[in-house]
Amino acid sequence: MRGNAALVLFSLLFALGLSEGAARILGYAPYAPAAPSAAEFRWSTPDPAFGWVNKPGRFLSAEPGNVPMNFDANGLRAMPPLKPGRPRIDIVGDSITQGYAIADDETFAWRLAEARPDLSIVNRGVGGYGTYQALLRMEAQRADPPALYVYGFYGDHQYRNVAHLGWIRALRDGDGHNMVPPHATIENGVLRFHRGGSVLPWPLESSSVVLTEAHRAWMRLEFRGRQDQRQPVLEALLARMKNVAAEQRAKFVVLLLADAPDFLPPYLAKEDFVVADCRKPEFETDPKLRVGGWGHPTAARHALWAECLAPAIDAALKN
Repeated sequence: MRGNAALVLFSLLFALGLSEGAARILGYAPYAPAAPSAAEFRWSTPDPAFGWVNKPGRFLSAEPGNVPMNFDANGLRAMPPLKPGRPRIDIVGDSITQGYAIADDETFAWRLAEARPDLSIVNRGVGGYGTYQALLRMEAQRADPPALYVYGFYGDHQYRNVAHLGWIRALRDGDGHNMVPPHATIENGVLRFHRGGSVLPWPLESSSVVLTEAHRAWMRLEFRGRQDQRQPVLEALLARMKNVAAEQRAKFVVLLLADAPDFLPPYLAKEDFVVADCRKPEFETDPKLRVGGWGHPTAARHALWAECLAPAIDAALKN
């Protein structure tokens, strides 16, 4: 009995050793965390509720030009001073709303504040957020709600909302490990929320290609089918955003920035959302509207969004 067990163990270890060697010959490497970016580019900091938030201070964009971006003591993108007694508009969204890679006074939130002295604008955009994290920002304002929320939607949000594996692989925490963002799923017809967190390596994974590939296979299994949940999760989250705004006696506008899926505009119309459809086909094809020709939207694009958004805000406030 003992001899048989030893033989089985030896055979297993021998097979693992062969697999490890073959994988390395084929160019596979064991797990290693990504190198952290320089401090001047690290504009975010971990947060237990939101996954991450903007860090107070001055940071540089990693895109061409390395434009400085300023965030106040609460981690909000720098904006003109609020105007007491004027309706407050809170804008939630991702790096486009945040205004990544352009100057403070070039974001569409800033331009809207300049053009509309009758309004007070707050930019609550955070790079990398999806619909669920934008919803969390709205829920966090229950004690101090605005007159109106604007949610800036971009097509990638539908993948971020459900923690699509491609998005997990793109996200990194401060130690260079992949991250699962706060996200939502539909389980037995019910919208469920998940906190997310860092994807830490398994024991000995940093020394073994076999363990690294096994962990990757487990991740593919764990997050399989998420793409199929994009539509129901996005629609459920938008409905919840609308309800949260109503509970706070605030108005709600969905701002379509770019790349909306085909199902979204009909859904928004059917459910009677106030929508600012500010999509422009040239955004996807004109390099002059992207920083460096490939990056985030330029100041010119933000100016167009500010101009497009204003009428929808007026319509919502009058409703």
